Amino acid sequence: MIIAGILLQIQGLYAQKGSFLDHLRIGFGAGANGTHIIDLEPYNVFEDLTGVTYENSYTPMLQNIGNQYFVQVAWYNNYIIVALKPGTYTYRFSKLNEVIFTSETVRQETPYLLRYISVPVEIRYHVDLQRFRPYAGITTAYSHLLGSHDASNQTFIRPKFTAGIITGTYIDLRYVILDLNAGYLAGLHNIASKADRFETGSGNTFAQDDILLNNLQVSVSILFSLQKQKHFSNVECFY
Repeated sequence: MIIAGILLQIQGLYAQKGSFLDHLRIGFGAGANGTHIIDLEPYNVFEDLTGVTYENSYTPMLQNIGNQYFVQVAWYNNYIIVALKPGTYTYRFSKLNEVIFTSETVRQETPYLLRYISVPVEIRYHVDLQRFRPYAGITTAYSHLLGSHDASNQTFIRPKFTAGIITGTYIDLRYVILDLNAGYLAGLHNIASKADRFETGSGNTFAQDDILLNNLQVSVSILFSLQKQKHFSNVECFY
């Protein structure tokens, strides 16, 4: 009886392990993003003798094209998909200054390139339409800024937290699964460091405002199953 009980427990664990693997997908993906800078508090670099300040502006989102490359691990059940997408996420934008003098107008543009190691976690609610699984959900991510030799990038805080909404669909191609994904992520805290505004080696040229780094992301992933599908036909579809 004891041996029979142990065998039943081992069989149960094996079945549970197999069931978990049947619902696990692993792959990789890449995409593009547009950085949307939210200026919480402008930090004026220039001020004339009359006390008039000249505020900064930032390039619009569609001009700030970056990229992301990541590994994707996804587990699903009948309604929910949990996806991890750790990788490198690169954001680009420029700060614009315009100073109006009596004889001329001086325009200055400071480009930024910020590269993060990021670990997004996505919770998706999906609908099974055979070869298609459209979904919508929420996402949150912790990111850590990588080092840069550009002095202007030293005014940024290392960690970055974001949260947002996502939508997309899975497309089952029998041997692989495509994941088409789009989302908007909002920064949860100011990423500029007030203490380091003048620590760039070039005076206040690179002085940074209090800003949030939001972004619109679009990506495509290729996923593979760890278990061979037992049944597949033109009618049936097992994600």
